Amino acid sequence: MKYPISILLILLFVSCNLPQAGTNENANSPDPVLFTSTSPATAIPASAIKESPTPVTPTASPPPCDPLIVDYCITAGHFIFQRPIQPPGNDQIDLSYPYASTQSGQRDAHHGVEFQNAFGAPVLAAADGIVAYADTDEAVKFSPWTNFYGNVIVIRHAEEMFTLYAHLSKILVRVGDVVSAGEVIGNVGQSGGATGPHLHFEVRKGGDFTAYYSTENPELWLVPQEGSGAISITLITRQDANYEHPLVITRLAEGSGESLFTYYLKSYARGFEHNSEDAVLNNLPAGRYKIALNDTSGLKERFVLVEAGKLTEVIFDLK
Repeated sequence: MKYPISILLILLFVSCNLPQAGTNENANSPDPVLFTSTSPATAIPASAIKESPTPVTPTASPPPCDPLIVDYCITAGHFIFQRPIQPPGNDQIDLSYPYASTQSGQRDAHHGVEFQNAFGAPVLAAADGIVAYADTDEAVKFSPWTNFYGNVIVIRHAEEMFTLYAHLSKILVRVGDVVSAGEVIGNVGQSGGATGPHLHFEVRKGGDFTAYYSTENPELWLVPQEGSGAISITLITRQDANYEHPLVITRLAEGSGESLFTYYLKSYARGFEHNSEDAVLNNLPAGRYKIALNDTSGLKERFVLVEAGKLTEVIFDLK
């Protein structure tokens, strides 16, 4: 059967514009519809699909300061205890008999610090905690001797930290009491082996708060007063045992370097090798200081900065 040429031309035009099998008839639309593999029934516009941003490589943290290779490091320290004596009482540590000192061999090595105060001055809890002991030390030994600390209070704090308050005239708490920082727990006295009224204050660390050599230097843990910081000094020596090495710490005037005040102290005595540092001085006004000591090789000096509320760590390698 023959068809007119006009009909053949129409059929040819229609066949050329039929959609091809397997193609999307909306392929030329400005926003084609795609289907997600997880939700076949949910269509999302292709314009909503964005390329993942290029992952950002985190900036490497700077290496921690190492006082072995630099003159000093300034850190946050671990100042968690407030002073157990507050004004109008004397809240200054007695520098004549600091922690781990024997006063040049004249006294037993000191396991705490002293706050010289009048008889009866209120003694405060240095931090929140639970009273672990509150009695005399006649039955329980906190040192090699009984009745050495007299009336004693021990408070347990977080992370196996303990504070000890000795030579009290009165004990105002009982074992198991929950106390808050700044709460009055007793009064200054001169019980035990004390020769005059004062508070003997210790920081102990570990599960056994009666262990005599579990003490830490309280000056590492007491919050510096406003505008002040602390210095920690470590001596690396050839000796296996500690010896009381004279140290001179001078506060310098800003700009001129003129000496404003000089502190004389000694490094820890024998028996305190468990401490990582060898001397600490707290409550130093922020500013510039010079640390000096004499060694077999001669005079060693180090200029350091003290920042308010911070700890300046210094290491002398004397090997």
